[in-house]
Amino acid sequence: MPLNTKSLLKFDQDAAREWFFQTEGLPYGYHNFLFSWLNTEKDNLPPILANEFFPVLAAIIEKELPGVADMFLTQALNHRLGTSDLTISQIAAEAARRHMTVQDVMAMSE
Repeated sequence: MPLNTKSLLKFDQDAAREWFFQTEGLPYGYHNFLFSWLNTEKDNLPPILANEFFPVLAAIIEKELPGVADMFLTQALNHRLGTSDLTISQIAAEAARRHMTVQDVMAMSE
């Protein structure tokens, strides 16, 4: 759809094109998928599920579908902790070492 006149006057096509080529291929979508939903320390899950359920579920998914867990969760959690290549269990241990829970890490902004 065409931009309205006011927006068209503000739009810098060269800057937009440059930004696109700088960010093309970055894994933005998958890495932020869960974090739009799991974004607070508590009250992210339905009331029937305890907050401690999510790290257990994540560890099971990591064991059965490691690529999926890495794409949707572990890369983002590692980024928030300033670590790299840690598993869910290692992330939980590192969070505990820092007196945090996995939920605390998930609630951290990038």
